[in-house]
Amino acid sequence: MEKLSALVSDFDDTLFFNKPALISAAKDLYETILKEENSDENYKTLNDLEITIGEGKIPKGFSKKWKNELYTLAYVKYSSKLSPNEPFINYLKDAVKQGNELIILSARGEEFRKETEELLSKYGLDYSKVILPANHELKDEEWKMLEVKKLSEIYNHIVLFEDKEENIRHIIRNLKPENIEFYLVDHSILTYITK
Repeated sequence: MEKLSALVSDFDDTLFFNKPALISAAKDLYETILKEENSDENYKTLNDLEITIGEGKIPKGFSKKWKNELYTLAYVKYSSKLSPNEPFINYLKDAVKQGNELIILSARGEEFRKETEELLSKYGLDYSKVILPANHELKDEEWKMLEVKKLSEIYNHIVLFEDKEENIRHIIRNLKPENIEFYLVDHSILTYITK
């Protein structure tokens, strides 16, 4: 039996932009932490949340204690603020119509499966599966690399779309894949990343 080809796409900041949702969630969480007892960890988290409010992204080293709460607010309470990357979504819809299989590979977590699948359906994306981590024990890039390795054993050709070049470079460096094409997604611009 011949192996298949697959398009594998990240979700956040690839298919959907999460900046407005993260900013709203960060503002909520900031108010919550202000009411907590003062601690060095809370002080650092407040500083990190100020960065998130200003830039719409989570700085490296963000408190694990509060990170899940931030994502829960962004992906559940403020999911209506996630905006679609319509040019890329339309590109994938056309590719699926031509017979390609679409797989969503996101580190957002199994706890957000319902919200993830609802958004995919709302925008008419015909996907074969959504792969999310059951826990967050591994760093995102490590988890994605292991999942891509599993997919590369099933599919003879994969086209991977990702918004973080460091994730792509991590996969290339550790897997040295022959059957995977990599594209960095920056809004409607797709940039081929060489191995």
